[in-house]
Amino acid sequence: MVRTARRHVCKYTVTRKSKHCKQSHQRGPQARTIVTRSQCETSGSMFHQLPSEVFHMILGQLSVLDMSVFSMVSKEIAKHIVDYISTLSWRNRMIVESFHPSTRVERRSTIGRYRHLSLLFKRCTLLLPTKDRLKFIFGMFSQVRKGEKDCIGFSSYGAFLRTLIAGWDERECYRVFNFLCDTTNLLQKVEAVISGRPGECFRELQVRLFCRQVLLDQWPNHSDCQFWLTLLLRPWPIASQAHLLLILYGPQLPDVIPQQWHVENMARLLVLCGSSLCYNMLASKAINGRLPEISKVIVLLLLLQVCEKDGYHMSWAVKLVQELCNVFGTAVEKYRFIQQLEEMFSEVIREVFEFSVADRETLHSLCVLLDSSARFHTKFLHMFLK
Repeated sequence: MVRTARRHVCKYTVTRKSKHCKQSHQRGPQARTIVTRSQCETSGSMFHQLPSEVFHMILGQLSVLDMSVFSMVSKEIAKHIVDYISTLSWRNRMIVESFHPSTRVERRSTIGRYRHLSLLFKRCTLLLPTKDRLKFIFGMFSQVRKGEKDCIGFSSYGAFLRTLIAGWDERECYRVFNFLCDTTNLLQKVEAVISGRPGECFRELQVRLFCRQVLLDQWPNHSDCQFWLTLLLRPWPIASQAHLLLILYGPQLPDVIPQQWHVENMARLLVLCGSSLCYNMLASKAINGRLPEISKVIVLLLLLQVCEKDGYHMSWAVKLVQELCNVFGTAVEKYRFIQQLEEMFSEVIREVFEFSVADRETLHSLCVLLDSSARFHTKFLHMFLK
């Protein structure tokens, strides 16, 4: 009986020990559990427990740079900051302001603020897809898209853009350019300027200011500027590209509409560009049926002014006319070209003769023209008689 009782006691004691060990084993790991960041975020951080008004009061005490650094603490903080900077009161306080500073210090301060704003937007939208980032960020700046000559709105916009895309690859920059074109109708505005009548100063000025101050002038090295300039020029044919370059980098005449170039200046420019480009330009005009224009260039300038005054050999002009003749496919077209050339000789001589009576210098030019005409026809006929 005693042994049996002891047996039961031992059994009970062992059972209790094992149960006690089991319970202590279960409690041990629980005391050493490590809480991960994701578990902390799901359970809610200290800021998550604050009312949004209080959290906004805290953010209101931070500078833009401090807020941009704070947004990188966690995804939840970045979301709160995005909600805060999306409020109309914050936008009106930080973005909408005067873009007509009276001093250089004010100008520098305004542009510097937009660089800081760019860092804030760049950091708090870091986890968003590129398209969503651009849509959110540039949606804040609808008020900055109007520019005037003395306004720094476009310059601020450009400083913001440069800071925002610093370090982005070319593929992302292509997306930025396409997004800007869609939101600002940039290509449509450029097309309206280069295809419209010359002298539309306000439209040309708007295109010039936006492209220069937002896309081109912000970059410290030429390769970046060339990248954006290539994107601007690529959609257009070569003549429109030249027109756009003139609008972007040509002289500004706010009150005087430039007159058409004198034909002599046009011819001198073609000569300086080289024989190949000179031929290509005149051949293009010949193919498009602009025979009177190229005939006047050849007669009045290439033969008279350029060859006689600047010392170019007459065989150069003869060779040019011969190459232009080869542009035409039929004998009838070649005959019309030569006929137009001869008629232009007569017209120019008549124009010069009308002013030769009262002006001694003009009379001398008439004599030079007649000598030039004689030499040209001598060379030209000799070429065909060989």
